Amino acid sequence: MKKIVIVGGGAGGLELATLLGKKLGKSKKAKITLVDKNTNHLWKPLLHEIATGTLNDELDHVNYFAQGQNNSFSFQQGQLSNINRNDKTITLNNVVDSKNQVIFPETTVSYDVLVMAIGSTSNDFGTPGVKEHCTFLDDQESAKRFRKSILSTFFRFSSGLEDKQKLNIAIVGAGATGVELTTELFSMVKTLGSYGFEKLDPSLLNITLIEATDRILPALPKSASKNIQAKLEEFGATVLTKTKIVKADENNFYPEGQDPIPADIMMWTAGVKAPDFLKDIAELETNRANQLVVKPTLQTTRDDAIFAIGDCACSAKPEGGFTPATAQAAHQMATICAKNIIAIVKDKKLKSFAYNNKGTIISLAHTAQGVVTTIGKNQMGVKGWLASCIYKMLYRFHQVALFGIFKTFRLVRANKVYRSIRTSVNMD
Repeated sequence: MKKIVIVGGGAGGLELATLLGKKLGKSKKAKITLVDKNTNHLWKPLLHEIATGTLNDELDHVNYFAQGQNNSFSFQQGQLSNINRNDKTITLNNVVDSKNQVIFPETTVSYDVLVMAIGSTSNDFGTPGVKEHCTFLDDQESAKRFRKSILSTFFRFSSGLEDKQKLNIAIVGAGATGVELTTELFSMVKTLGSYGFEKLDPSLLNITLIEATDRILPALPKSASKNIQAKLEEFGATVLTKTKIVKADENNFYPEGQDPIPADIMMWTAGVKAPDFLKDIAELETNRANQLVVKPTLQTTRDDAIFAIGDCACSAKPEGGFTPATAQAAHQMATICAKNIIAIVKDKKLKSFAYNNKGTIISLAHTAQGVVTTIGKNQMGVKGWLASCIYKMLYRFHQVALFGIFKTFRLVRANKVYRSIRTSVNMD
């Protein structure tokens, strides 16, 4: 029985483990093991909603142990430290608790097929001071820490402990995360004000969104980018384009050739890279962003027994360029990777991966804008309620991949009931 090990329980890794568990694990044709340093999964595009309290992470996260039990795969907690390609084993570091006591010792896991689905982290591009002074939204824990910190700050303003008239927030990186976080912060403070917290309203916020390129959201057509920038400015944000940050200190960002930008809260959402430890791991080929370079079959270029999917994979597109590090790309990669692993088990020919860009929708608090791909691969602009529905459906498709249609429907109903009895902003 083949041993298939998947490292990383993000959007691609967890969907892949679930698919293979149903197709191979249930029938005992293979043993499927999912490895992750955490015990719970949260869809990464939701992190800005966790950070601003819009989403309750306790209700929307997925427990790996339970998901494995329900879908015929096993879960091993641990963080990858090494790959031994000769012995076909991986080494996982110790797992410690909050008191730094070891709960799971260093262990070795053997594989016949290994899938790297580790995801990505924020890329500070080596900019001095950024790592020390900026907040990153890389995972559920960092989003929760930010939420608690920003709530504390808001409450200090409300109670009069802060003598400032404005709260200066600077966000570097005007991709989806930066734009969505900006709008959610305005919505968050407005909602808190409606709960009776005095002095809390959108006029309190002085948010500056900083982008190095000539426009925000470069993945969108120029017209959509322009419309969304106008919406951000309508919220009250200041948008700076063609502004490259070259340094940061405790209270300022320093743009190249311009005056410093002061900030009480400094966020960095400008780009992603694969984790640093992946660089040349096990002598596998990697690129400058530490991504594992893969062939069209999603197998790594130097070892056919090792696949890579999602943000940690560098997959070239036939027409030129590379597959973007997005949730929809991870979903599509997981689907093809599952088919190819099943083909290996059945000794059949492997398929090539071809990314199908279905569009990009940006959440703007209580509305949304973006583009969707229509028949003939043309893109059509959408906004308002239709865009909001499409944006929400992307997450529902992820849930369907994990739980099936019936359970996802029940989750949606349960979420509506829960939202009807709790505050609109999670203040825990």
